Amino acid sequence: MLRIGPLTLQTPVLLAPMAGHCDLAFRILCRELGGVGLASTDLLNSQALLRGSRRALELAATNDFDQPCGMQLYGNWSDPLPEAAVWATDNGAKLIDINMGCPVDKVAKKHGGSLLLCQVGDTVQLASRIVEAVRKHTNGRVPVTAKIRLGWDPERFVAPQLARDLENVGIAAVTVHGRFTCQMFSGEADWNRIGEVVSAVKGIPIIGNGDITEPHHVPERMRQTGCAGVMIGRGALRTPWIFAQAWHLLRTGEALPEPGFNAKCRAIIRHLELLDLYNPGAPAVDCMRKRISWYGKTMGHCRPLKDGVRLADSTQAMREAVLPWIQPDREHVPTLVSRSPAPL
Repeated sequence: MLRIGPLTLQTPVLLAPMAGHCDLAFRILCRELGGVGLASTDLLNSQALLRGSRRALELAATNDFDQPCGMQLYGNWSDPLPEAAVWATDNGAKLIDINMGCPVDKVAKKHGGSLLLCQVGDTVQLASRIVEAVRKHTNGRVPVTAKIRLGWDPERFVAPQLARDLENVGIAAVTVHGRFTCQMFSGEADWNRIGEVVSAVKGIPIIGNGDITEPHHVPERMRQTGCAGVMIGRGALRTPWIFAQAWHLLRTGEALPEPGFNAKCRAIIRHLELLDLYNPGAPAVDCMRKRISWYGKTMGHCRPLKDGVRLADSTQAMREAVLPWIQPDREHVPTLVSRSPAPL
């Protein structure tokens, strides 16, 4: 288990809030496959939330099958982040996360995301305001966390001091992506520097993030750094079952076998079912057209399957493209974790 303030997570393996990827359907798919301690929404613009933007409300949507749910907010010192955090606690969030690490222009150019790393004093004051607003509104029941990078560039390695200062104003946990902003997603994540952040704080959990693509990376990085948990981002797009594998390895020391081909096909079909429930029509089709290439990376030579999905014009046609690939002679590898009943 992983304790973040008053919140207890059943596993220390978390799904990262990836812009454009962490829709409700995908979060529920990962949860059903098992091992997810916490999943968070896509990045939420504080101003858009409070004015009721349709797109922002879609991104913030959650339900009972998506718990505990974190909501990640972005903005800067002049934005209504405390008010947006209060809104989130009233709309299903069990944890509020402040984005201080996103390097993409649409976030950083508005002085949010990684630009918050450049003015540490002001950023800590902003965090203090958010913590206080959420504490008063929820009577301390909902923790506030932060997701940061190592700094803007190697000359400004601010993460240890920033994490310590955030802890002092009540931030309940800090997730550290092991790259500088100037790297974007290139190069390798520096887990040794994540370890320096772990050493810098007094007691709050530090969660490591970056380049987790295999189940064994989770216990290895936790031992290397002393971090209390691991957050998985892009690695989950091709293997949403990685959380179950990593959690089993942490609990038992035993590695689960790779899911069989049939199990992966069934995961794709389940993903389509969830898209039909929560994002039906053209958005569901567009989503799976993008996702099938990620799934295909783990399925060997299956170009006809991928092409069949990409060329389909409906989720039903996509299912029909996948179903013939499920064959009894491919059942020699154990299936994925069974799912809970579909939320209808």
